[in-house]
Amino acid sequence: MDIVIGKNLFDEIRKFLSENIEENIFLITDENVRKYYLDKILQCLSDFKVNVYTLTPGEESKSLDIVKDIYSELIEVNCDRNTIIISFGGGVVGDISGFVASTYLRGVDYIQIPTTLLSQVDSSIGGKVGVDFKGYKNMIGSFYFPLATFIDIELLKSLDTRDITSGVGEVLKYGIIYDYDFLKYVYFNIDSIYNFDDEVLETIVKKSVSIKNRIVSQDKRDKGIRKILNFGHTIGHGIESFYDFKRYNHGEAVILGMIYESFISKEIGLIEEEYFNEIFSVLSKLVDPVIFNIKEVDGILKNMSYDKKNKKDKIVFVLPTDRGEVQIFDNIEKDLIKKTLSGDWIWK
Repeated sequence: MDIVIGKNLFDEIRKFLSENIEENIFLITDENVRKYYLDKILQCLSDFKVNVYTLTPGEESKSLDIVKDIYSELIEVNCDRNTIIISFGGGVVGDISGFVASTYLRGVDYIQIPTTLLSQVDSSIGGKVGVDFKGYKNMIGSFYFPLATFIDIELLKSLDTRDITSGVGEVLKYGIIYDYDFLKYVYFNIDSIYNFDDEVLETIVKKSVSIKNRIVSQDKRDKGIRKILNFGHTIGHGIESFYDFKRYNHGEAVILGMIYESFISKEIGLIEEEYFNEIFSVLSKLVDPVIFNIKEVDGILKNMSYDKKNKKDKIVFVLPTDRGEVQIFDNIEKDLIKKTLSGDWIWK
């Protein structure tokens, strides 16, 4: 699988496609990306027959109903195994496109062109594809790698502050789990990221992709070391699902998850208070921590019990153990989880 990172990559995309496909392209995008970039991508694909399917933005589109509708459209326009699916959008578009590609006609080729910071540094890398089901995130899916991924940082410049924040959270995650020096670099260059500094954006994207690729290459099926990429996701997914994917987007929920899971780490003596305060200081500037009420805590805990990482009835956490290091634990008491989510420690 090729991964190309740079600026203004449409010519490279056209060249790659002309060398690797015959004729038909099925482009999946969403309304936001369509508004800004449809003309550019269609100009890039002008040598091919292109059908476009447009999603409504948001997690609600990541469903089997949408997948079935895409299958119907693929059949309607006579897409066969020589068709290539192009994912042109953020994480939701990428997850759906990859899942459809992995299942239509038992698998067709696809490429990723991620357009958000979160999808560029995380969801477009590693081959995880899927949809939500009955309110639970990524409940149905597979591992399916694209032919190529084109990461064009120029596409980030249409994003709003909230979308950038979501991506910055995942970038900081790599520093916490793997490379403390990178965590410091991101922290000291936060303003440059929000100001769309090309050099800083390219640096953080390349470093994030490098770290994730290094981990995924050792564990493509998520059986071992790859699980460390789920730091923040145990509680994060619980929060995200509890609010029906509406109050927080994925990146914001993961940022909250990293804050709460770091507190758990401090409480059981895995990290010192000084390091916890460092993590808290960085992450709480991105998303305000919340003290959840009893109903919310119980609902979040229930959703956490369906996490794919869990072993039997034990909730599995990835917790910081030192600067740039994490480990996997399945022995965290539920009382501590409840204390973490409902306690007033946040304001102390």
